[in-house]
Amino acid sequence: MRWTSGVLLGVAVLAFATGCNGPQGDNAGPPGGTSGTSAPAPVEGTPVPNGPNVQEALDVANKQFTLLAEGNWASAWGQWTEAAKKEVPQKAFEAVNKACPVQKGQKIELQDVRPVSMELVELTWRQGEKVGHSSLRLTGGKWLYEPAGDTLVEYAGGADAAIAKRKSSNQCPSA
Repeated sequence: MRWTSGVLLGVAVLAFATGCNGPQGDNAGPPGGTSGTSAPAPVEGTPVPNGPNVQEALDVANKQFTLLAEGNWASAWGQWTEAAKKEVPQKAFEAVNKACPVQKGQKIELQDVRPVSMELVELTWRQGEKVGHSSLRLTGGKWLYEPAGDTLVEYAGGADAAIAKRKSSNQCPSA
């Protein structure tokens, strides 16, 4: 009897686990489809909720975080929404991060992913001890990164003020 119960329990767990993975066969794949190339896998341990194009949004977030860690400031800024780009000019973003690269070399990991609507996904991320928030917006069929308000506020006074603030709070690795 114990053996039979164990087998039945194992089969039930297996059926539940495979049944929750979504459609199989011709319908398998990330929401939103693919362009013929396989998308990079999300960061290990990243929760992937069901929703419209969430995998595509996660790919943009992971790329943004990789670019920041690599110090590729121009490409990271290039993934931003137009509204964020208007708030923070590219030259200011690059100048601040070249002078005081607080994100360079530090891995940024997604902690929570929450689809809010068909065009908005909110993120919670961690970089060392710092926890932050940002969003991804679907604009013109493309997911773009939208930094949180605290990032935009940091640059509001210009590049020199942002650099001075980072240095005064001992955030610059080389200062």
